Amino acid sequence: MKIAFDLRRIQNPGIGRYMKCLVDAVIAQTPQNAYLLILPQGAENLVADGPGVERISPYLKYYSVREQIELPRILRRHQVDLFHSPHFMLPLVGPCPAVATIHDVIYLACQEDLPSLVGRLYYRVMMKSALRLAARIITDSEFSRTDITARLHADPEKIEVIYPGVDPLFQRVCDPAQIESTLSKYGIKGDYVLYTGIYKLRKNHAGLLRAFKSFLDNGGTAQLVIAGPMNEGEPALRRLASELGIADKVIFTGFVPDGDLPVLYSAARVYACPSLYEGFGFTVLEAMACGTPVVSSAATSLPEVGGDAALYADAQNPEEFAAALQRTFSDSALRSGMIEKGLKNAARFSWTNTANQTLAVYRDALHISLRNSIA
Repeated sequence: MKIAFDLRRIQNPGIGRYMKCLVDAVIAQTPQNAYLLILPQGAENLVADGPGVERISPYLKYYSVREQIELPRILRRHQVDLFHSPHFMLPLVGPCPAVATIHDVIYLACQEDLPSLVGRLYYRVMMKSALRLAARIITDSEFSRTDITARLHADPEKIEVIYPGVDPLFQRVCDPAQIESTLSKYGIKGDYVLYTGIYKLRKNHAGLLRAFKSFLDNGGTAQLVIAGPMNEGEPALRRLASELGIADKVIFTGFVPDGDLPVLYSAARVYACPSLYEGFGFTVLEAMACGTPVVSSAATSLPEVGGDAALYADAQNPEEFAAALQRTFSDSALRSGMIEKGLKNAARFSWTNTANQTLAVYRDALHISLRNSIA
């Protein structure tokens, strides 16, 4: 079987990690298959290699008319048996069975993520096209399957929930010299609360700043480290921190390379996830895999991912979220239990399991296509 993956967004945060880890795991599980990896230029070395792996980097802009013409040509030219789009975009006329991953419907649920009305309409049309054209749909959580079904009137029987895994990169770092060097690089001193991820209103960075203010007012002693590119949101967040009188306690690291992330997670006293909408919640698992207690919002998919290992609080209630942070800081028995449960919970999410379940979906998609062609 020859499988093609559309990996043109592999350099994007979040979705890129999903693409890389999934493809690496699928190739490792079935090296006997042939693979065509459609990559952006300059990203050829980001994924696994092997005797049956072919890489191409055509110039195909996402959400363009040209991709609708060229993708089918590429799939025909390379005699592909099955096409997997890990970011839901499918050619409207495809020459082979297709599987699409729809991680969530954030742009429909959180319109501020995509302010353009035209953009949202196009997004909805392409989502509905993927649901119609794909033999099977993969999504990351039961929450996302329910949300996709409700917002796009999809058939839930066509959607398979396959949990992503935790990147093996995220493991506990215990080397004092490595920890000291990394923390010094970002100006971090003493205990700190960590939050990682890009800036979006739904991520609720502002809510975390207000909760951290309450935490400090009630005797907490720590820094708040907000890691990741804030871009247009950083000036507003800095203003808010200043207005709250906590600017000297807040560190904005900007972009953090992958090599530093396990250290930042491992050395944090608490990982805070105040997000109001997540289709999955990778960072919760990454923190747990690094042995860090997690205080999380109870919104959307987060309880499904965090299980009984996280401490949940209303992230829109600063006092409640601050109290959860304080408990996690000060209660040693609670901390020990959360760390142990967190490591066990993170171990539930394996890319090997993800790959095996995904391969089963591929076989099912091929069977459905064959059955339909005979009918």
